[in-house]
Amino acid sequence: MTGDKRKATIASISSPVDLEDQSRFAAEEDKRRRNTAASARFRVKKKQREQALEKTSKEMSDKVQFLEARVGQLEMENKWLKGLITEKNLKGIETSSKKSTAPTSTDNQDNTPKLNDDRITEERKDGVGTDAEAAIDATA
Repeated sequence: MTGDKRKATIASISSPVDLEDQSRFAAEEDKRRRNTAASARFRVKKKQREQALEKTSKEMSDKVQFLEARVGQLEMENKWLKGLITEKNLKGIETSSKKSTAPTSTDNQDNTPKLNDDRITEERKDGVGTDAEAAIDATA
């Protein structure tokens, strides 16, 4: 019995080296746990950041696609409007050359409006945004 008691007493009394090892071990374990938690937080934040970037990327791609479609529409509208203007100008030149009785220039002898770079130099009253255009549209 005395041997058992003695062994228990010796085991309960730890040497300073054992306490130091235990302390170091506990510190390392604590450091490892904190590092693991920090790594987990970092991975979660990284994943959230990547998801936000993917969402922004998709939104930007959708916006680019929408704007490219809009550019196509506007280019088509622009061509159509240019065609209307060109057609109207050609009809205007034909009509004004047939209807014109007074020359627009003193040296013009054939009673047609004088053209500068294929443009009529007389003032026009039937263009886009004029009252004459509104009257024509109202009668149509």
